[in-house]
Amino acid sequence: MKIKISKIGAAKSQLLEAINLFFEGRDPVSIHTLVGAALEILNDHFNAKEVRDSNLVLHKDSIHIKDEYRKEWKDSINKFKNFFKHADRDLKQGVREIEFSPDINEIFILEAIHRLQGVEKDKDVHEPEFKVFIAWMMKMRPGLFKEDQKQNVEKIGELELNSLQDFRNSLLYLKGRIGI
Repeated sequence: MKIKISKIGAAKSQLLEAINLFFEGRDPVSIHTLVGAALEILNDHFNAKEVRDSNLVLHKDSIHIKDEYRKEWKDSINKFKNFFKHADRDLKQGVREIEFSPDINEIFILEAIHRLQGVEKDKDVHEPEFKVFIAWMMKMRPGLFKEDQKQNVEKIGELELNSLQDFRNSLLYLKGRIGI
């Protein structure tokens, strides 16, 4: 059996799977690899003008980065993804391991959701995974968000959202309500 899938469809699938793995407390390396692949596809859908207009952060052409640091920035945002995906250069340089902080996955997932919404601006990009993840980020990292952003997130109902398992259960509940 063959399936037909677009580049955006592949990125969306990778992102949704990464979020599900995240809420299941699964392997952070796999999560990062999936999100990195999704971001790479989504980044390629923005030209230089759109990057400037979209205020993207985790993009090689981000307006927040000085030109003289652009290569260093690109290398830093791709460092873990490339280590997990390739071996040739690392082996030649004698690099056999890397110190990875799984917390970075939260920011990459959030950026990928934002990026997908930018690419699909005329389409409905409101999967339960996205809503639950954004709500989780706002609950667990409230200092990152401006008040007006917190108000933009739809209520997930009267659900207790205090742990990853609570969020996973909320996601399953929402999917059940909409028949997924």
